[in-house]
Order: sequence, then C-alpha cells, then structure tokens
Amino acid sequence: MNTEEITMQLNEFKNYLQLNINSKKTVKDYLGRIQYFFRRYNEFNQETVNDCLTSLVDKKSAFNLSIASFKKYCLFKKINIEFPKQKKIAPKNISTLTRDEIEKEILPYFPHLFKDFKKRMLIFRFMMLTLMRISEVIKLNKEDIDFETGKINIKYAKGDKHRETFIHPDISEDLKNIINNERSHSAFNISRLYIEYMFRKINTYLNYKKHITPHTTRRAGAKFLYENGITLKELKEILGHESLETTIKYLNTDIDDIQKKYNKIKYLTKRKKK
Repeated sequence: MNTEEITMQLNEFKNYLQLNINSKKTVKDYLGRIQYFFRRYNEFNQETVNDCLTSLVDKKSAFNLSIASFKKYCLFKKINIEFPKQKKIAPKNISTLTRDEIEKEILPYFPHLFKDFKKRMLIFRFMMLTLMRISEVIKLNKEDIDFETGKINIKYAKGDKHRETFIHPDISEDLKNIINNERSHSAFNISRLYIEYMFRKINTYLNYKKHITPHTTRRAGAKFLYENGITLKELKEILGHESLETTIKYLNTDIDDIQKKYNKIKYLTKRKKK
C-alpha cells in the first residue's frame, strides 16, 4: 500500500475501534500499535507481522499489546494470521493499603488537603469497597445504583463487559446524599483528572510512605474483602477478572503473612494432663 492508502486504512480502523471499543485508552493504544506497524511496513501479512513481533520479543508489554492490536486489526480486515502466545510479565512489587492505613494515616488529612474533602473521602472509600476502576467510577450514572437491592450495575467495564458490585452499608447514606445533591445524571460528575489529582496530592503534599494510585484502592479493597471472608471465586466476579490467577496477584500476599495464618491452624489437639 502507498502512503495515501495506509492513511485511509488507519482512519477507517480508528472509526472501527471507536464503534466497537468503549475505552478511549484502549482505542488509543491499539491505534498507536498499528500506526507503529505501518511506519515500518507497507503490507500487513503473516511475514511482516512475524518480523514486527520478533523485533519486540524482548519488550514484553509492547509485544503483548501489539498482538492484541494486530488481532483486532485482523477482525477489522477479515483476514487470518497466526499469532504466538502472549508473554507472561512478572508481577511488580506493588504497594497496597490496609484499612487502618486508609482510615488512620490518609483520610484524616483530607480536610487539610481538599476543600471538598467530604466528597473526596467518600470517593476514596467507594473505590476501595466497590473495587471499581477509575474509568468505571467516572462513567457511573445515578441509574446504575440501586439502593434498594444494594447493588451497582457497572456497564461497559474493561473488555466492554457488564458486571455487578455492591454498596457497602457503611457508605450507603453518604453516597445517597452526594447523589441527591448532584444535578447531572452522573453519579459523581467528576473527571479522571479529579481522581488523579487526589492521589497526586496524597503522594506529594502528604508525602505518604507508599506511592499509591487509583488502582491501589482496588487492590486494597480486594485484600480487605478476602481477609474478611469473601472467597477468591467471589472476588473474581466482583473484580471482573477472567481468571483466578489474576485475582490472586491482586492480593499481593506476603509469604510471612501466609506463614502466620498457617501456624495458627490447629491439627493435633493437646491432651490435658491428668
């Protein structure tokens, strides 16, 4: 293909992605990988795809994203190409939070950090207890929240899937008040920048001991619920994961914590001395 044809193909592929994928970030990532491909190759076929992936074999994230993007492009073009398996990426040592750290070391400082601290405190707790992603929180509408059943309907989550999560009783009344005072159809009427700014202030102005992100609350919530009786299978459904393996990684459990629990399990009952 010549440059003009490639440009036309990329525009058509962009339209295809926007129609079939709800996440703007995913659209941007997929389109970026295809643009990268056509900066190096004029034709999209098995040979050029193999050559491109070979050049990325030591860059696991780019390799995996390229495969996902190329598969989507194949669907768009209705062509068949064989792809290698995606590479497993070793989990990073990601910081998580405990309930006590959140309630005793972070949230008490919100009145000093933010003017609308009550709303931000609720959103922080809400993100932890519902295990929702930042993109899901900002897209949440009032109609998606059912206080009678205590359920939240998450539409167009990651992978354009739908799932349910729950409203914890401890934040239910505060959540009602926030929503009732909001004039728009949006539950919180906030942007991604609103939430990102909140975490940036915690990391910089508060100079917190751990670097935390919006995703940290999701992991913290998963660990908190697991430690309080929610099973791995139940967590998998709430988180919207494809596999239990991904859910297990979210718990970020330390081997010393596992040993402490292990040592508490009774096997033989000591006989009382006569």
